[in-house]
Formats: sequence, structure tokens, C-alpha cells
Amino acid sequence: MRIPKSLLFVFLASVACGGGPETAREAVPESSVVAGPSRFRTSSEGAPVELPAFCAVGTGDPGAHCDQDGTPELWLAVDAAIDELVAKRPELFNLDRVVGPKGYYVLAPDEFYLGVAAALQAKGICAQYDFRVLQVKNSQARSEQYDLILPNGHIRRGPVGLTASCAPASFPLDPAVVIHHVRVAFYAIQCEDGRTPPRNGEGILPTDCSGYVTATPKKADDTDVHKSVHGPAIVWELEQTGNQVGIEEFPAVAFNRVLRGRDPGTFRLCATVQTHRGCLEGEVTP
Repeated sequence: MRIPKSLLFVFLASVACGGGPETAREAVPESSVVAGPSRFRTSSEGAPVELPAFCAVGTGDPGAHCDQDGTPELWLAVDAAIDELVAKRPELFNLDRVVGPKGYYVLAPDEFYLGVAAALQAKGICAQYDFRVLQVKNSQARSEQYDLILPNGHIRRGPVGLTASCAPASFPLDPAVVIHHVRVAFYAIQCEDGRTPPRNGEGILPTDCSGYVTATPKKADDTDVHKSVHGPAIVWELEQTGNQVGIEEFPAVAFNRVLRGRDPGTFRLCATVQTHRGCLEGEVTP
């Protein structure tokens, strides 16, 4: 099925900005981190990577309060982990481009963060990279978040890398505790013959029209669960008595699906994230 250029723009905007209107906000990229009480697993471009250590301290508190004016306590351990990574993985850096003391240019940001997290874990410090910041802790009372790369691509050294301190510790979060429900709904409907499509919330898809569906893990207050918590895994199930809809994947976004209205009748499209299942109760109309 040909994806309309307007909707491809929505998809690309969602990956680049992570916000904006509902259509952009709910197109969830697959690349994310799964954080559990006993291990961290990351997937980048579909390739899972197991880090060599785990967080034995325990899980984080989803109600943790994070303060941007906190005092850094673990920055020396973070700085030492950076030094260790530079020595072991020099190919991740351009060592000839330096800004400030040991502020090397980072060639592979994701691998850099993952390498620092692995070095910290090997020293017994809980560490996680959520594709935004490095999170570290050595107790349940407090955790810290560090931004380790300057806007110019060089390593940010010292305690100034601290962006927030959280009490109690804010990571790793158990998805089963954080996710309250999964919302499955249309975010756009397009009829190529010029017909005016129904509103997205009606759950109605006319024949020969395309409906774009997204699954969004939600907290109890109906706000979105970040992808670093719910992870990249999702299972889709289509239930129908006949041939009411055809279903296709949305390019590069596992949490979206494209439906094509075929025969009048009802259908159900369900998505399971972690242990939570949500469904779109839909109807195809003439």
C-alpha cells in the first residue's frame, strides 16, 4: 500500500521531535531501552545488546521527584568510566579534536553512552542509558541524570554534566507498574476518492479508505509511558469474521498499523505491550 506523503511527514516529525500534535506524538519509534530489576536490554536499529552487569539495588519509583538544582555525587565515577571507555574503545572518538580537558569528539553517541553505562555497571554502580541521558545510582534513596555530550559533539566533563537528581531513585522502572492501559485508536483516516472521512474517535472505517492506527501505552493519569520504560516489543492481533479489513505494517514504526476497509462489518484490532492489552473496536461501513 502506498503511504501518503502527508502521513510520512507526520511519522518523520514524530521521530525527530518526539512531540507536537496527536498524530506525531503517538508514532513511537522502535529504538528504545527496556529497564528491568535484574538487567538492562537495549535495541538500536533492531539489534538487541545485553549489557554485562545488572542493577542489584532495585527498581525505581515512578513517583520520584527530580530536581535540576541537585548536587552531583557520582560525577567522579562517571568521569572515570569515560576515561576507561576512551582507553578501551578509542574508535568511538576523534582523539585529535578536543575541546577542554579530555573533551574528545564523540563519533558514535549511542555506543558512547552504552559503553559508559557498562563500565559503571561493572564497578557495581547501577547505570542506564535511555537514549536521552545517562542515569546512575548506588542506592534507592537517590539517582542522578547526566548529559555527557556538548551541543558541538564533544564530551562534557565534570559535575556540570548533571541535569537532574531524583529522590527516591527514578530508575529502572518496572513496566508492569508504570503501564496502566494501552490505547489503540485511529489517528488518521484517508479516503482517496474524495469522501469526507469520519472522525478518528468514532472507530469507523469506510470501504476503500485507509485508517492509520497507533497503540500507546498509558499511565493511570492517561499520559504516555516513555518508550524507555515500555520497550520496543508489541504484539498485534486482528479479529474479524470475514474480510472486513486488510492490515499492513507502518514503515519503521512497530506501534503503528495501516488498515484498509474492504467489506462492511465489525472488527477488533488489539495490541499487547508488556502484559497490557488494548483494543480498537472498529466497524467498516459502505
